[in-house]
Amino acid sequence: MTSPSASPSASRPAVAPSAFPSTVTMGVEHPVLPGRRRPVALVRLGSTRPGGLIIWGSEALEQLRELLVSIDGSQVEAIVVTGSPRSFGAGADLREIRSAQLSGGSDRYVRLGHEAFGVLAEADVPTFALLTGQALGGGLELALHTDHRVAARDAGPFGLPECRLGFFPGWGGVHLLPHLVGPAAALRVIVSDSMRGRHLWAGQALELGLVDAVLGAAPGTAPWEEAWQEWVARRLDALDAGEPRRRPGAPGAAAGRQEWEDAVAQARAGAERAWHGAAPAPLVAIDLVAAARTETRTENGERAVRAFAGLVTGQVARDSLYAFELVTARSRRPADVPAAPARPVRRAAVIGAGLMAGQLAALLAGRGIPVVMTDLDDERLAAGVRRARERFAARAARGRMTTEEADRLGALVTGATGPEGLADADLVIEAVFEDLQVKKDVLARWEQVVRPDAVLATNTSSLSVTAMAEGLRHPGRVVGFHVFNPVEATPLVEVVAGARTDDATLATAFDLAARLRRTAVRVQDAPGFVVNRVLARLFDVVVRAVDGGMDVPSADRALDPMGLPMTPLQLLDLVGPAVLHHVHATMHQAFPRRFARSPWLDAVVGAGLPHVLPTEQAPGRGTDGYLSAPAAELLARARAEHPDLREGVPASAQELLGRAQDALAEEIGAMLREGVVAGAEDVDLCMVLGANWPFHLGGVTPWLDRTGAAERVLGHRLSAHHDRPGGTAPGRPVTAGTEDHP
Repeated sequence: MTSPSASPSASRPAVAPSAFPSTVTMGVEHPVLPGRRRPVALVRLGSTRPGGLIIWGSEALEQLRELLVSIDGSQVEAIVVTGSPRSFGAGADLREIRSAQLSGGSDRYVRLGHEAFGVLAEADVPTFALLTGQALGGGLELALHTDHRVAARDAGPFGLPECRLGFFPGWGGVHLLPHLVGPAAALRVIVSDSMRGRHLWAGQALELGLVDAVLGAAPGTAPWEEAWQEWVARRLDALDAGEPRRRPGAPGAAAGRQEWEDAVAQARAGAERAWHGAAPAPLVAIDLVAAARTETRTENGERAVRAFAGLVTGQVARDSLYAFELVTARSRRPADVPAAPARPVRRAAVIGAGLMAGQLAALLAGRGIPVVMTDLDDERLAAGVRRARERFAARAARGRMTTEEADRLGALVTGATGPEGLADADLVIEAVFEDLQVKKDVLARWEQVVRPDAVLATNTSSLSVTAMAEGLRHPGRVVGFHVFNPVEATPLVEVVAGARTDDATLATAFDLAARLRRTAVRVQDAPGFVVNRVLARLFDVVVRAVDGGMDVPSADRALDPMGLPMTPLQLLDLVGPAVLHHVHATMHQAFPRRFARSPWLDAVVGAGLPHVLPTEQAPGRGTDGYLSAPAAELLARARAEHPDLREGVPASAQELLGRAQDALAEEIGAMLREGVVAGAEDVDLCMVLGANWPFHLGGVTPWLDRTGAAERVLGHRLSAHHDRPGGTAPGRPVTAGTEDHP
């Protein structure tokens, strides 16, 4: 790793800085803090776009390096770096990363980050970072190069999302974070949280040790300026009194050799279990953290420059960036949205009081929309309202909001035992039992109560929206609004257009999804819509093999090379056999050739089993050594009663994986021919956001093209992704921090 004063020695062609002009504003002020005599150098960072994010491209990094070098340490007693109220830093410019993929020249860009941020790490005076907003990727790495970090109460998210994008924190995070919070916690942030799209907020960052303090005032206000100045002044007083300075990268209390090696070994084993080698970035990051135990910051930085160059040009990184860019672009500009004006949703109603109904109510109330819930059972209704309110209390307990805010939002959720409570709702969404006749009856009943212009939405996961609207006086105002479980963590909404859904209703659904900070995809009314149809087809292939006699562990693990978040049987247990059985039955009725009825799954649901794998409540395994005892017994019986299913069972896990690929290609090809969505990119988007399809696979349709399944089954490729040079629209920086989901 070169020192800040050394010139970079790029061995590959470099991208001209002018190709990625800086969008970062920066300047230095010299306030004297309360009770102190000498000034500090206050570096204020911002964006050239009003309310924009702070994004680090080559030109901006060079400017930052020169600005920091120009600060005379003999004239100030500290350096303090602060961001805008929205952003402390959103990381690297992904357009420049994409350019490096095409040119093979990432060395200069990565070194610039180490050089610019390294000025802070090597400063002669104490350094501080004020985390005013989000701090993701390179933004957080900049903060890690300072001695101390102070966060605003509502600041966040914080995180290092690079592994999910196919590379790793390239500007020092792999070295600095484990020395700050310990290797186990650091690896969780760098690898596990990154791959799962999880971030930290101020309270969690304080508990982890990532920040030294959380201040209650809001950035951009006078109380905030007073609060941080007082905190920094007290810290300087302590240093004057003889307390030792803690420099970035200095070994922490939990940096013992054995603990470090154990944390690395556990992280490697976890990565292998989770992604089975399909995602190389976590393993490279783990290796860098392992080396960080004995290497200096600069030595580890040089290793990171080399590793980044090798990783970022690989296929996984290319595909991961495609998936991210797709999510970012489509979340801002969904396809096929009607031009009709949306109706305002000032008040909403949720029909039902179960788990999904409570989550929907909390989602709406969380964006300031008053919600009234109703149910036929008063006791069930009271419990549903209570659970919805408790979701806000849980967020407050995690530091995501104040207790006062939780109380205010919780009060927006109320219950109504009579029709008058719903009469003035602008939108009514039903979340009752997944049965077509039940849902038809619910919509028909409440249509008599609500205003003629109120939108009637259904949260059905697979049933026909067109059929639900039959017989209503105003079928045009019925729309599918399929929100996925768990609602808080799944950012997709399938907006389902029935045969008679009018444009104003569709526009209202899209507008509401945006207000709820969800990405909406327009889906035509077809069985299973997108996500459940694709997952059901994938599950169908595996359960056919299980029914036919294939070894259960081999069948369930056959898809492991894909690095999916869970196996098919784990998915079955997550959503519940009854739910998946219902979706599967719907798909079998619509497409009996492609979706088979499973005798084993019929028996599992008939017996009322909530799980097929051993759990804490039912830990015992059956005779097969994999399934729970009741599930194994039902499988043995189903196989004995249906010997005909043994014909054509895959001979190996590899053969089953190939069948799964071909089945997905066939199903998605059929969906595109039917016009279920506007194009292949929307299938990819639905799977990434609704099914947690891994970024490292780059979307389901490019993956099916790469494996050859699309050509084998359809005779053509599904995605245009590999035929384009890549990248995003010119002139607009894009970073991992531009994802705007909770």
